[in-house]
Amino acid sequence: MSPELPEVESFKRYVDSYTLNQKIKKVLIRDRRILKVAEKDFKKSLMGKSFLSTKRHGKYLFIKVNSLFLILHFGMSGDVVYYDDLEEEPLHSRILFEFTNGNFLSYISQRMFGRVDLTKNIEDFISKKKLGPDAYDMDFEEFKKSLYKRTALAKSALMNQEIIAGIGNIYSDEILFQAKIHPRTKINKISDTKLRALFEIKIVLKMGIEKKGELTTYPDDFLIPHRKKDDRCPHCGVPIERFEISQRHGFFCPNCQKQHYKSSDE
Repeated sequence: MSPELPEVESFKRYVDSYTLNQKIKKVLIRDRRILKVAEKDFKKSLMGKSFLSTKRHGKYLFIKVNSLFLILHFGMSGDVVYYDDLEEEPLHSRILFEFTNGNFLSYISQRMFGRVDLTKNIEDFISKKKLGPDAYDMDFEEFKKSLYKRTALAKSALMNQEIIAGIGNIYSDEILFQAKIHPRTKINKISDTKLRALFEIKIVLKMGIEKKGELTTYPDDFLIPHRKKDDRCPHCGVPIERFEISQRHGFFCPNCQKQHYKSSDE
C-alpha cells in the first residue's frame, strides 16, 4: 500500500509523540539511494540537533531541525518505527536516527520508492514540487479554485498532486463513492451540488486519520472494506466493479455511482 494523507498524518503524530526534543547522537544510512542530498551533508546537518516540530503537506512529512527541515516521503510501503534496542531494527530500514537517550527511529522503505531530503523553506519546496493545496487543510474556495477549468476525469483529478495534495488510489475511490460520483466523470461536468458533496473529502480523510490507515477497521458501509473482486456494494448490493484509470486499478459501484455520459480515459 502507498501511504496517503491519513497514513502520513499518523506518521506525523507518531513522530511527535516519541521523538520531539530528543538530540540526535548518530545518523546511520543503510541505503544512500533513498537520499536526495549528499550523505556527508545530510549527516552534518542533523548530528547533534533535535527534532523540534513537524508539519505535513499532502504525502510529505517535514521535521524541523534548527533552521532546516528534514523531508520524508514514503513512496510505496513506507513507514517510521521508534524502538529502544538496535537488534529490533525493522526490515527495510533505510535511515536510522540514534538519539542520546539510547532509542532509535527508523525510516522504512521496502520498495525503495520513498525519498529523504532537506530544505530550508517548506513553501519553496511545495512550490518547486508544484503541489496543490493540502486535501485536509484546504477550504471549499481553495478546492473550487484547484479544480477550475480542469477537464480531467474525477478520479485522475483527485489523485493529481498538482491539483490536490495527499490523495491516492484508495481514498479517491472512497471519496467518489461517498459523493456518488462515477470515477470517469469529467471534473468540469460535476454540478455545484455534487462538487459540494465531493468536498466532503474531509470526512473520508478524517476517518482515515482516526483509523490510523488501518483499512481493515473501516465501517462496513464504506467502500474500502469491499474493494476486492466479487464483493458487493454495502449500500445497494450490486456487484462492485474494478477498472483501470491513470494506470491504477480502482473500484466503484455502477449503481450508486452512475455515469450519465460516456467519457474516454485520459
